[in-house]
Amino acid sequence: MTATEELVNRSSPDDADVRRSLDAAVAHLRSLQHEEGWWKGNLATNVTMDAEDLMLRRFLGIATAQTNEETARWIRSQQAPDGSWSIFAGGPGDLSTTVEAWVALRMAGDDADADHLRRAARFVREAGGLERARVFTHMWLSMFGLWSWDECPNLPPELMFLPPWAPLNIYHWGCWARQTIVPLTIVSALQPVRPVSFDAGELLVGAAPPRRDPLWTMSGVFQRLDVLLHAYSRRPVQFVRKAAMRRATEWILARQEADGGWGGIQPPWVYSLIALHLMGYALDHPAMRAGIKGLDGFTIREDTPDGPIRWLEACQSPVWDTGLAVSALLDAGVAADDPAVLRATDWLLEEQITAPGDWQGRRPNLPRGGGGFEVANEV
Repeated sequence: MTATEELVNRSSPDDADVRRSLDAAVAHLRSLQHEEGWWKGNLATNVTMDAEDLMLRRFLGIATAQTNEETARWIRSQQAPDGSWSIFAGGPGDLSTTVEAWVALRMAGDDADADHLRRAARFVREAGGLERARVFTHMWLSMFGLWSWDECPNLPPELMFLPPWAPLNIYHWGCWARQTIVPLTIVSALQPVRPVSFDAGELLVGAAPPRRDPLWTMSGVFQRLDVLLHAYSRRPVQFVRKAAMRRATEWILARQEADGGWGGIQPPWVYSLIALHLMGYALDHPAMRAGIKGLDGFTIREDTPDGPIRWLEACQSPVWDTGLAVSALLDAGVAADDPAVLRATDWLLEEQITAPGDWQGRRPNLPRGGGGFEVANEV
């Protein structure tokens, strides 16, 4: 036997070690199962969820000193040494995420001259400045007077009237995308501004707008279409605009899920709350009340040596997690008729979606029977 073979044999676990490890993993997985049969882990993404939650609460007028403080503490804890925030753990700094984190921390009361915000602002400038941030970031900042609505793409609510064959019909997008776009058409039409006591000058580099792409490219076509839509939005056909906004509002209300949310995921949820608020729905309206309460249910609070922190799950995934957990148990040798497997299977079968949904707009003849990612996501 060579020295290498001897080393491999010495370092390789024997069957008993593998079995003990596997049994320990199975036991741990069993301990995490809910009595109803499902599993759910916390779903962490990045601090745009938390920054936008803080901005949402500021916009709706429901922010508190506690939520601001706990959210800000979490956002600060995720900052990288170069001053940035990333979109995934261990990833490189992201311009738009860093912009939103900077704004949220300023709203929470952090001083622009604080070291962590100076480092963040420097990263933003070196990455191209606020001018190069993503569309959604620009829209969030426009709602607080930190960016101009004129520099955001125009999303007319008249999209609601496009026929199924039209290229920009809302049913050409996936569930979470169309449920994001529809409320944003209301926000884009009304262009709300709730001014804050600071500006975003530290994040600007004075970059000129990028040149338009050639007319014969798809991006070039949409850039020029956006110019026309901006012109129309300044003088829309009023009765058409009002009818479109009513239809968009009714569409949003009809798609609110049992947990109070939309699509079971953060983007359409927060924009739907903003759109309904702009359309005159008071905070105590059942739809608004359920939406805010449901969003609170996506909040994770933890105690740390620096104080309590608060962060938001982008979505919750019990259907997904339960399917994976059952597969793992079966792969580990757990019997198919094991009580834990049977409870999980029964629960998954109950979550099967047999009701009609928006997906039929594109696939009307597709048989029903799929499953959602989350418990309440059925459209």
